[in-house]
Amino acid sequence: MNKRIITILTILITAVGAGAQTLLADFEDGTIGTSLKINKDYTGGLFSKKPAVMDNPKKDNVNPSNKCLGAINVADADWYKNFLILEFTTPFVVDDSNRILTLKAYRSIQPKEMRIAVNGYEDDNEVYRGMLKEDGKWETITIDLAEKYYDRRVEKIYIVLSCNWSDPRKGWGEATYCFDDIALSNGGEMPVQVVSIDATTKLQTMKDFGASDCWTADFVGKYFSQEAKANAARWLFSREMDSEGNPEGIGLSCWRVNIGAGSATQGEASNIEDETRRAECFQNADGSYDWTRQAGQQYFMDEAKRYGVENYVLFSNSAPIYYTKNGKANANGSSISCNLKDDCYDDFADFLVATASHFKNEGYNVTYIDPVNEPQFDWKDGQEGSPWENQNIAKLAKELDKSMAAHNMGTTRVLIPEASSLDCLYGGSGRATNQIFSFFNTSSANYIGNLTYIDKVVAGHSYWTYSTDSDLKTVRQKTAEAAQEAGIDVMQTEWSMLGDAPKTSTGFPSSYDAATKMDMALFMAKVIYADIAIGNMTAWSYWTAMAQERWSQKNRFYLIRLNSLDDTGDESYADLKNGGKTTADKNLWALGNYSRFVRPGYQRVAVDGADDLTGLMSTAYLSPDGKQMVVVMVNMSRARRTANLSITGFEAKDFKKYVTDKDHDLSLDSSDNAVSSIAIPSRSVTTVVINADGSSDIEGITIVDKEQQPSRTYNLKGMEVKNNGKGIVIMNGKKVIINN
Repeated sequence: MNKRIITILTILITAVGAGAQTLLADFEDGTIGTSLKINKDYTGGLFSKKPAVMDNPKKDNVNPSNKCLGAINVADADWYKNFLILEFTTPFVVDDSNRILTLKAYRSIQPKEMRIAVNGYEDDNEVYRGMLKEDGKWETITIDLAEKYYDRRVEKIYIVLSCNWSDPRKGWGEATYCFDDIALSNGGEMPVQVVSIDATTKLQTMKDFGASDCWTADFVGKYFSQEAKANAARWLFSREMDSEGNPEGIGLSCWRVNIGAGSATQGEASNIEDETRRAECFQNADGSYDWTRQAGQQYFMDEAKRYGVENYVLFSNSAPIYYTKNGKANANGSSISCNLKDDCYDDFADFLVATASHFKNEGYNVTYIDPVNEPQFDWKDGQEGSPWENQNIAKLAKELDKSMAAHNMGTTRVLIPEASSLDCLYGGSGRATNQIFSFFNTSSANYIGNLTYIDKVVAGHSYWTYSTDSDLKTVRQKTAEAAQEAGIDVMQTEWSMLGDAPKTSTGFPSSYDAATKMDMALFMAKVIYADIAIGNMTAWSYWTAMAQERWSQKNRFYLIRLNSLDDTGDESYADLKNGGKTTADKNLWALGNYSRFVRPGYQRVAVDGADDLTGLMSTAYLSPDGKQMVVVMVNMSRARRTANLSITGFEAKDFKKYVTDKDHDLSLDSSDNAVSSIAIPSRSVTTVVINADGSSDIEGITIVDKEQQPSRTYNLKGMEVKNNGKGIVIMNGKKVIINN
């Protein structure tokens, strides 16, 4: 019988090449063989047939064998000691030669998930948990033991046949669980994968990649040392390379700035316990303005401008406390549908326009005023926030349009509705749902698509819709379809790893506890791929650029980690007003695989042959002048890949490759010689920057005379220089050559 591994459906979830394989047991002779034995540490009463070699209950193309190893549970069998334990007659230490465990699995019914664990059955031992794709069909499970057990001894494999430790715990009949063709291998290397790129088939034009300054940027800017906050700014905004050709930062092209409502002035009375989540307001109670407030945030705005960040979004979580119904920046424990006073819509609009006008006059390209955020939530406490009904949002948008027209706001537009979840854009129930139809369908009472300053775009958040690959795909398909029907674009404006851990079938580890920081970053890169390639989104932003790591959450909620000077580990519960240190995280660099190279105006082009959500996926982008192509590849699998970038409509002259994986942080890798053979590390994000004219990736150098030099210029390291120099410098965010 052909023992070749033909399908991978779980942790590796891809086809494995012809790596060296050791078959431990195939049960065809009616025995378990000599490499394994069945450990009988199970409760016999849970079984109508105890673990043993049995006839294959359903032969198919995946497993045509006559015999297999199996057991039959009684109805409503509990989980504890509902085990099939395989004990190795000769225990082994996991290394590269034996790291891949494969076994075929069959489950007649699947009331709950199945767990596979090493040397025990607890969470810490788990290497796989999930369901098969279908009841009553054989599938192949492949597990990379090295992820958790490299250089560790393996004695037993525990299979918890049904993880029945959560409600409901009963309600099903007998269940047959079978396993076959148990093997160890080195995994081999995947065959070369042809990634076909058609530069003549143009798709959406990208606006930008960004992150927000909520909430800690104000504290970092005010209280951290110059070195610590300058490091953070460089990592976020710089597009320069170091002496070895590695990016110094991720070159964000959008900086989302929170326009506070004034909760900081209320202190503990604000109903916001965490001081870092309170915010100042530029406006005073008498209607005057104090532009010295939010000074820490303004430090990062200034740095973003100095580094040449193209776009700024000013977003509000709540109207100023002077205009809210309860005088607070959230619902203050009540269930309300909107917290803005009925007679203050125009006042709130004027406040937002005045704030945007101020910063436009300061030289910031304010592309959007973003007046509401996640209107679906109640926002009873914890941070600034307000619920909104669609009719309230439409009313506010009309007032904003009037105010912006009165103040001649130029190209600045209004961005709505910052839906808390993408599915609220096209459906949902309750407050603030079906928002594409509500705002952009002429038959809707809330139609605002004809207003001058309302952009033909909706903003939504990718939270909550990635638990399974089916959710990830279906929600984004529906979002794209609804937007296309309405003739508008979609921007993804907030994401971090809120909610439960994704299922193992997505390629994510069995839990957040089991996940590494690179696992988090890799999954983020997968979400970005899905949002852009499936959801057809034109922009992508992370939520909190900087935060403290707490409560075993690892890097789920930051790009840059904040710690006090006294912290000895990654977690921090210190008062940020005492200063601290900043650390670049894997999330930062994985986002940089997109943001550093895919610049505003780059247009996505067609890619075929790399759309496997649990394997290799790829998007490609063409610069406005057609001279540069950027290809981003996300490899979710634990196998190395080689990609042949087969490009039509674009002639590649030279290229550079940048890799983020467990060992590299957006690092230049010069090991490849041709785009037809690009090495893709396992569990990595890889960007290939291809030039058509043989030039470097230095952008748009302009030549000016010395007397044209402005009062403030900077060298390529971001340091201010006097205007008596010459050579290449940065002026107003652009590289220029100054003549004598």
